[in-house]
Amino acid sequence: MSKGYLTAEDYEAAFHGIELPQGPIELGQGATVPDVHVFLDKQITILRTGTHERVKEPVRWRLDRLLEIIEESK
Repeated sequence: MSKGYLTAEDYEAAFHGIELPQGPIELGQGATVPDVHVFLDKQITILRTGTHERVKEPVRWRLDRLLEIIEESK
């Protein structure tokens, strides 16, 4: 893993204690999250267990996008 990438633990900390929006949430065109809690569990599990950056890169994008949406809604 290259330096500078957030880990599963980093994302868990980022989402800890913040109010999560109710779904559905549109991350981008054609990327809708119906249940934010289930989405977070699955995405963080992929980061934790995935072995290839090609798999982890889009997960990080989706998690970053969700954080942006939460920040914008404040």
